[in-house]
Amino acid sequence: MGPCPLCDRPMIAGPSLDQHHPVPRSHGGRDTVFMHKICHRAIHAMLSERELAADYTGFAALRTHPMLAQFIAWVKKRPPEYYDRTRWSRSRRFK
Repeated sequence: MGPCPLCDRPMIAGPSLDQHHPVPRSHGGRDTVFMHKICHRAIHAMLSERELAADYTGFAALRTHPMLAQFIAWVKKRPPEYYDRTRWSRSRRFK
């Protein structure tokens, strides 16, 4: 299946995967990519859809975000199937 586009850990088919719209659907995005659910949830917990559409449509750009870089360093030490519930920040998501 290949590596996760955010954390670069191997992906294993199953419930630990999600589909991510690099350009949010609310901003016209249609394409999706598979990635770890925990990585997907971290993106949306830290960035609003407006920020994603304006500045973070690519994974290289996402990796430069300071909080996501810290998350990536942490999650790389976990096994590929690792998942822990990420607390969503609604105030960040819809800005």
